[in-house]
Amino acid sequence: MIETIVFDIDGTLYNETDLKAVAELKVARYLSDFSPYDAEEIYSKYRTVKDEYIKEHKGGPAANDRTKWFEILFKEMRIEKLDPKEATDFYWENIYTRMNPFEDVVDVLPELQKRFDLYLMTDESEEVYKNKIKSLKLDGFFSRGFTAEEVGVTKPNIRFFEYVISKINKDKEKILIIGDNPSADIRGGNAAGIRTAWLKRGKYNYYSLKDGDMPDIKISNYIQLIKKIEKL
Repeated sequence: MIETIVFDIDGTLYNETDLKAVAELKVARYLSDFSPYDAEEIYSKYRTVKDEYIKEHKGGPAANDRTKWFEILFKEMRIEKLDPKEATDFYWENIYTRMNPFEDVVDVLPELQKRFDLYLMTDESEEVYKNKIKSLKLDGFFSRGFTAEEVGVTKPNIRFFEYVISKINKDKEKILIIGDNPSADIRGGNAAGIRTAWLKRGKYNYYSLKDGDMPDIKISNYIQLIKKIEKL
């Protein structure tokens, strides 16, 4: 019987994809005022820098350090009259002020809170995690969150999930992980022996499942969740 649910945050509690796209475009326009390049050129270079930095630091919390991305971008785009931290703050301001949870999450969380112990997990830093949950106005529903910064690795590394299990201190079969990314949330949960639920929506909706990615349950909305948990 499931007693604990651990939610991924990005893409699972809110529409991360659209927010990121808008914030990155706004940053590119903002930076064009400090550079000889236009917003389109800056945005293109930003995407390249971001992808290369994440690839280089894959598996560690440093991969998501946006200030480092901007430091590299500033050198390549000759941006000298602005501090990279200012660009990072501008980016996050555009994320935090526009964040809204999925409506079905808001509907179902009160009932889930009555039935289960609720936790969170994220590949972001502790500061970003706290700001996101505060912006979503969901902090009162969860006992605590687990961040890549705290653990030292990102999903799907089994160490991340084993750390979560150790802190929750319950039998594995009583823990359910919910996430939108099969290659991270589901793969890591399966490897650690935890029950897994795939929220099949957003950018991973058409993801082709591979060995290790198969969830115990699939949901397209949160209204389905409780009944599916009861059938596990």
